[in-house]
Amino acid sequence: MIKKTRTKPLKLLKFEVLLERILPNHTQKQLIETNYRKYLAGFRGELTLDYFLSELPQDDYHIFHDLRIPRYDNNQLYFQLDAFILHPRFCIIIEVKNLIGNLYFDHQYDQIVRTRGGIDETFPDPVNQVEIQKKHLSNWLIKHKTPLIPIHTLVVITNPKSYIRISPKYGKNARKIIRGRTLSNKIKEIEKLEAEVILQKREIKKISSLLLKEHTPLNPNILKLFNIHRDEILTGAFCPNCTQVALIRIKRNWLCTSCSKTFINAHKKAILDYALLFSPVVKNKDLRTFLHMESQSSLKKLLYSMNLKPNGSRKAATYTIPLPK
Repeated sequence: MIKKTRTKPLKLLKFEVLLERILPNHTQKQLIETNYRKYLAGFRGELTLDYFLSELPQDDYHIFHDLRIPRYDNNQLYFQLDAFILHPRFCIIIEVKNLIGNLYFDHQYDQIVRTRGGIDETFPDPVNQVEIQKKHLSNWLIKHKTPLIPIHTLVVITNPKSYIRISPKYGKNARKIIRGRTLSNKIKEIEKLEAEVILQKREIKKISSLLLKEHTPLNPNILKLFNIHRDEILTGAFCPNCTQVALIRIKRNWLCTSCSKTFINAHKKAILDYALLFSPVVKNKDLRTFLHMESQSSLKKLLYSMNLKPNGSRKAATYTIPLPK
């Protein structure tokens, strides 16, 4: 049973909006594109994992995708689980890697060495990463006074074109590194090891509710991350047909002066773009500037049509734009 579906992360959405709206010749654009491609590859790897998890029996397994939970010792810090599986007899934390190339798991230096096109690149050892997550999850479960349940960890390589080699010094931990297609069989092995029922239905329900309640999506300031200024961002509602051509508001429609097409709801994406890049809390004046609108009442009607109502006194009123979850 899927308890938390995987959705496109806020950080990925922010990358996409930033690449659409940053000035075309900006010096940071190539760096942003490089980081975006890496982040997108990771997300695609997680989507591939979801396919393999779909093979599990729906009644016995409770599956959570992409959890980010406050640590037991400091609620300003978080631990993140690419996938978490809860079963009455055990649970499993899964770390996903979607790397292509020759991968060498180097136990001595706690790293993966990826060789591709004659170039070596290093990544942190995901086995260590998932063991740290296990420690945080164990303490989190203790904090919430849940029954002690066996926690298993796996590192799943989802890219079928990767060539995997593992240092002999890994020992038993090497068994935790698997390919996506063997995930179902590995979980069946864990089933055979764990025979005792630890969690009753009410306890599974309690843990599930707590995880969903405490999940906090990563919401970075993408402009600050790349040192981008507001005046380096293209404004306006873009034409869906001509991509980055800003539309003008005429009566109740948006007109593209390039292709002469009109659109009714072009403002919706632009308003969400504003929330992703700048802030989900915004004043009427700031949105009018961004959308190239002059009429305060016209924008107010658009916001009301989106079920966005003002908060606070008339002059200082703000609107809160809901971000995707």
